[in-house]
Amino acid sequence: MKVNSNNPSIELNAYVKQVRQQQRTMDTAQQANQPVQQNGDKVNLSSRAREVQQASDLLKSMPDVRTDKVEKVKMEVDKGTYKVVGAQVATDMLKETFENNLVLQKVNTRV
Repeated sequence: MKVNSNNPSIELNAYVKQVRQQQRTMDTAQQANQPVQQNGDKVNLSSRAREVQQASDLLKSMPDVRTDKVEKVKMEVDKGTYKVVGAQVATDMLKETFENNLVLQKVNTRV
């Protein structure tokens, strides 16, 4: 990234001065045993962003693997009783594709 400026040191000095002032304020407050109030950057999220964050948190809390199902299939494979029903696999794949398309359609209409 190229920054066009006649004198970038002036801009840097202004930033350094601001940081030093904030540090002095924090030091003074700490010496007086007062809570430090910082005037920093703030972020305001839209309701849509909050929904996305909640969904993301929910997904993170879910386990990646359903161990009960994995163990059941392992036992069936070991016993030789595991059977694949092709029609059921195809139906489940189509159902999941249809559901995913509905979700994507809703997401695209909100944007």
